[in-house]
Amino acid sequence: MDFEQLRAFYTLAQTKNFTKAAEMLHLVQSTVTMRIKQLEEKVGKPLFIRDKRSVEITQAGLTLLPYAERILKLSHEALNEVASLQPYEDYLSIGSLNAIWTSTLEPILKEYHFRYPQIAISTKTGHSSDVIQYLLDNVIQIGIVYVPPSLPNFDVIPTWDDEIVLVCCPESPIAASTHVDSRELRNLPLLYMNWGPPFNEWIRQTLPRNYVPKLTVDKAELAIDLIKEGLGVSLLTRSTVKAELAAGTLKELIITGNKPPKRSAYIVLPKDKKNKPSVEKWLSLMSELGYST
Repeated sequence: MDFEQLRAFYTLAQTKNFTKAAEMLHLVQSTVTMRIKQLEEKVGKPLFIRDKRSVEITQAGLTLLPYAERILKLSHEALNEVASLQPYEDYLSIGSLNAIWTSTLEPILKEYHFRYPQIAISTKTGHSSDVIQYLLDNVIQIGIVYVPPSLPNFDVIPTWDDEIVLVCCPESPIAASTHVDSRELRNLPLLYMNWGPPFNEWIRQTLPRNYVPKLTVDKAELAIDLIKEGLGVSLLTRSTVKAELAAGTLKELIITGNKPPKRSAYIVLPKDKKNKPSVEKWLSLMSELGYST
């Protein structure tokens, strides 16, 4: 498919107006009309329903739209990747979750940056599913996730296990205890974070079936701030709270009885990228710093 036809289609789908689409693309309206017509001839179906007042996308157009968006995005990423090589010898793009970046990967990234000034680096952040899609789209060369995918032509390498620990504010009345039985979690003001399938199974076994947490958060940094303000306790990964525990701004309560499972992190990379020099250097640095690669 022609990129300019796809760009005209995508812009018209967003604006639903030929005049506005032409203005955004810096084209005359007749050129936009021609490109849409040529694309419709290629796909063999109308992509828009037109009348004097409005433009509505058809079902065929809706089916094509996410693919057009990905193609245009990938073309933009590809041009950026090529441009980033100047004046560098190589490049590396890594994707991971926000929690993994802040708790684990940031110091590795800094060391890599200083150690290999001739390599350009870019990062992507998202959920595990986003990172896997970045890998499939060749937007990144390395993904580090908590949920291991099952993909042909990809290596999935267990790299570290992270404990899930119970933490509270040191000034909280709860902090007078040093240990908490897992069955007592139901009686605590729990700020709930979802740490994935094994953790969810443990929660189902540990808490009553009808238990509903008072406050559910989806970001560890937010949970930490709320704990410090005395809103409750939370089950967080040790790497996430390591700095706060060392500084004494959070206190760990040892869980007895049925302990939560550890959370495993995985390196995911295409088999054909494993010998790329920039990838080899990243894996070697992780290994040097004590991570399995």
